[in-house]
Amino acid sequence: MASAPQADPRNAARLARYTPLGIALALVLVAIVLVLGFAVRGNPPPLDVAVVDAFASAFPTAATDFFNFTGTLTVFFSVGLVAATICWFQGRRPMAAAFVLGLCGEVATTLVKVIVDRPRPPGASDIEAFVTAASYPSGHTVRVVVMAGLLVAAFAGRRSLARWLPIAAAIAWVILVGCARIASREHWATDVLGGWLLGAAWLSLCLAAEHTLRARRALSG
Repeated sequence: MASAPQADPRNAARLARYTPLGIALALVLVAIVLVLGFAVRGNPPPLDVAVVDAFASAFPTAATDFFNFTGTLTVFFSVGLVAATICWFQGRRPMAAAFVLGLCGEVATTLVKVIVDRPRPPGASDIEAFVTAASYPSGHTVRVVVMAGLLVAAFAGRRSLARWLPIAAAIAWVILVGCARIASREHWATDVLGGWLLGAAWLSLCLAAEHTLRARRALSG
């Protein structure tokens, strides 16, 4: 008869240490997001306008369309649910929960949009929003930061090449989606910056939750 799994207090303590750090990082990033949002919610700074004009003329249309699509709600929820299902059937319930929590990042994005209430650039039309069409932060960039980070955390290998290649791909995806949102004139550059920061904050909370759940499993055996 197989023996029951043994509790591992050392591993639980190691995992639990990440929780306060992750929450603290998330709170600091959210504070920065709000400060930046209130600073730019009036007339766009000249640099914002210049960046939009430069990106709109330089970024290829096909790349703009493709990377805009990868940040849509449809792709975000589809990838998140598939990844959560895979982790669940692999027995990795904490990571499955992290993906589900990641999908809830839409709520945080909407709250910040409502609080800051920044107008979109003139002519913006590709708008995906539940409650408001406000511009700050960019929801597409929040989504890709959260999803790219969770995918790397869940599925990247442990060896150097198998780990660094997915990380590099994730960083490139995050940057290119941000560029596409600016090039399509759907967002100001500071909207994208705010999206990256809020995405990093929500990702930090998701990973903190995942570590907390793993610590509890380690304690319970």
